[in-house]
Amino acid sequence: MVSWVGGKCVGRGSFGTVNIAVDSLNGTVFAVKSVDRNACQPTQIECLENEIRILRSLSSPYVVKYLGDDVSYEAPTTSYRNLHLEYLPGGTVATAADVATYVDEMILRSHAYCVVSALRYLHSRNIVHCDVKGENILIGPSSSSCKLADFGSSKEIDVSGVPILPRGSPLWMAPEVVRGEYQGPESDVWSLGCTIIEMVTGRPAWEDFGVDTLTRIGFSKELPLFPVQLSEMDRDFVEKCLRREPCERWSCDQLLQHPFLHSVYNTATVTESSPRCVLDRVNSEFQEEDEDDFGCEKFESCARERISKLASSSRGNWESDGWVAVRDYEAKEEKATREYSNAKNREEQRRSNWVIDTRANSKIENIGGGCNDEW
Repeated sequence: MVSWVGGKCVGRGSFGTVNIAVDSLNGTVFAVKSVDRNACQPTQIECLENEIRILRSLSSPYVVKYLGDDVSYEAPTTSYRNLHLEYLPGGTVATAADVATYVDEMILRSHAYCVVSALRYLHSRNIVHCDVKGENILIGPSSSSCKLADFGSSKEIDVSGVPILPRGSPLWMAPEVVRGEYQGPESDVWSLGCTIIEMVTGRPAWEDFGVDTLTRIGFSKELPLFPVQLSEMDRDFVEKCLRREPCERWSCDQLLQHPFLHSVYNTATVTESSPRCVLDRVNSEFQEEDEDDFGCEKFESCARERISKLASSSRGNWESDGWVAVRDYEAKEEKATREYSNAKNREEQRRSNWVIDTRANSKIENIGGGCNDEW
């Protein structure tokens, strides 16, 4: 029996809508992704069922949490397949990048750390996300934390060598995916590089010129333009992701050791995001109101005033406290810079050794650990 009430729509995807919802029994707030079973295309319901199946098997602080699924009915002939997810109140990385007037270096690195950690977890379980981009990365209560979401296109790693049908969003696809050759962990890493550029500029890494853009991605030697705002260390990290040969891209394990991410190790804290009850959230999320009115009430810091409001006939203020984590990043930054210089020197030494070494196998190992045999 369905025991929740749907609220305001907070997102629309290619195959469903996402609404805020509240559990009628305990007041827990969560998100519901829904597909109209009668009106949708067969592929749309397949994508949602695929996402449900995959999320059921996952448990990571860097992946949006699966809370359940059900079927609901609004009329004798209308039914919805629903996926229940934890609600992250900060919106998407794409939205944050679009409205930002400058790039916060530590937030950029912290978000990248969370996404790489999520991908490392998925790849260790032989799962490829296939659609890494800003719109599928949700920001938690803290602006520095985020989680990977939208697993409708995800799949288990295929090593059969059979040509694949590309999944995901074209402007974030890796060259081998555009060509229909392969889609694996390395492809997610390419999409990650494009997403970091998107985080900085607020736009996709590639300009959308339709087929011409796909041709450039899949069959040219070009790379996306790197934003001028990126530091040398940032650019080096993105370059490790955007190598056109999949076997030359760094793995997530290697990326986590890069100074770009190592400098924020243990600072990208992911905490519980879904409010435990409706009293923790602003009530406008359960009403269809003008966007300008959303979240405009100020939080009452005095507990006595909050209790008084809740006990009165007027409706209470459900907005949660805003916590700001204060840390000393200066020492970490200096350490990261030193590590970056050392890593750069080691990289130059490896390249020099590669030129001298005439054995083909040794060449492959020096470049980046070798290609997968299926390649």
